[in-house]
Amino acid sequence: MKMHKEVTSFAILILFLFTCKMSVAQKKELSVGGEQRIILKKIDNNPFQEYSSTIDLADSRKQLVMAGQNYQTNYGIYAKIEMVNSVLGEEYRTLKNIDFEIVNYKPTYFIGIDSVVVSTTRALDGLSFIIYTRALSDKSTYNLGKNKLKNIHFENGSYLHSERILNPMFPEINESGFPVLLNDGRIACKPDNGKAFDFEFFYKDGRLVVRKEDYDKEDLNKVYNNEIASTLPGKRCSSSFNKIMF
Repeated sequence: MKMHKEVTSFAILILFLFTCKMSVAQKKELSVGGEQRIILKKIDNNPFQEYSSTIDLADSRKQLVMAGQNYQTNYGIYAKIEMVNSVLGEEYRTLKNIDFEIVNYKPTYFIGIDSVVVSTTRALDGLSFIIYTRALSDKSTYNLGKNKLKNIHFENGSYLHSERILNPMFPEINESGFPVLLNDGRIACKPDNGKAFDFEFFYKDGRLVVRKEDYDKEDLNKVYNNEIASTLPGKRCSSSFNKIMF
């Protein structure tokens, strides 16, 4: 039984490997491209309209995708999105290239982008950009080219969803260069490197060092200060919706 668990864990780990050994995905990435056409359609009376922004594909600027705060650092994540005409008709555009950039404002630690993953629903009718960030990362930009964006079509007025996941500052790496996962799926990590302390993941008081709970795993049905419990961004900065216009 133990051997089976170890083999299964290793297989899952392979699925979550990105371009950098320090970047870890904790959500499964479904295959994108080939015959798996992904179509993001406009939804009338979309409840996300109430808490969303807009991305104008007729504009070549880097546009704000989402904002966040970690380590007492405010930052914005921008994207320059390039699309081409779609085989589905004039009301659609096909993704060709996306350049992401993170901008830190008054940082305590500079936060970078470890990786960006294209995640789809099993019905292939929804899409999210999962943006993995990490303090002290060496990268402030990340590119998704046409090989990662094949066959993704947006209808004019549909929504682009993005989700930000924070990686620990000092993840533990095994001999094969892969991050070590705990039994609960979290990344094993160290509280400090002797020069900086990871206070987003740990609490320290003198000799006492305790790892904090993962608040992203809290009960999604909880309501705070009369906030409606739903998948809207609400008062959390880890998710965003942007209406696509062209």
